[in-house]
Amino acid sequence: MRNLIVAGLLLVFAGTASADYYSETGKGWWWYEKEPPKATAEKEKSRDAGTSPARLRDYTYDQIWDMHPDNFEKLAEGLKKEAVRNPSEENVRDYYEVQEIARKKALAFTNVSQYVWQKYPELSTKKDYPITTPGNLGRISRIREEKSRKLRENRDDFALIYFFRQDCGFCEEQAPILEWFTNSTGWVVKRVNTQENPGLAARFHVEITPTLVLIQKGNQDYFPVSSGVISADEIEDRTYRAVRLLKGEITPEEFSLYDFQRGGGFDVKKRSPAPTEK
Repeated sequence: MRNLIVAGLLLVFAGTASADYYSETGKGWWWYEKEPPKATAEKEKSRDAGTSPARLRDYTYDQIWDMHPDNFEKLAEGLKKEAVRNPSEENVRDYYEVQEIARKKALAFTNVSQYVWQKYPELSTKKDYPITTPGNLGRISRIREEKSRKLRENRDDFALIYFFRQDCGFCEEQAPILEWFTNSTGWVVKRVNTQENPGLAARFHVEITPTLVLIQKGNQDYFPVSSGVISADEIEDRTYRAVRLLKGEITPEEFSLYDFQRGGGFDVKKRSPAPTEK
């Protein structure tokens, strides 16, 4: 009797499970049934949670003015996105009001910068790079005089090697420029045909013509001046800097520094004194 009861219960359970399985096979996504509206609404609600738009009215003017730049940027970006999403009068006005605050903050910074530069001229480069016409002409004159003097003083200890090819059209353009440089500075420029002397070209790692290389008497070091056609002014400027570098007068981080700029705003090795207590 007991065995019959157990067997009956098993049959009932198996039948119920079988009925549930087969009854559910005709439902769901495979049969193009859509998700219930309630579930979809819940998903949308969950997705939009925590993304409520920023409002300018949530802050006072002073709070926005004193806001950390990172937080200000986040607020401004939020107002812009909300104005784009819903370009109502209020949203667009909020966006432009916060932009107006940003403009005034930038103006305040600029005004204080001008005040600081005038009070502490050592923090400005205006004395080293004047923008007025007389000042700029004076700066250019000093640069030209320094380059000319440096090249004149070192023309007996340095020389340029000019690598060219007979079939190089660019070399034909470079040749008269080099002739002008030689006549105006007195520098020696040694011409080397890479087709006739490939070994020397390989020694200086020359792969392009025309190429100019600076060498120094008694020194195995050399420094490339140019690859490709360059102007007379560029030859003068690059040779001037290369000479100073090979002589140890400047380091690579001082490559653009002129002698008359030592101790000024363009001198990267000048150390400003520590701020004093007020």
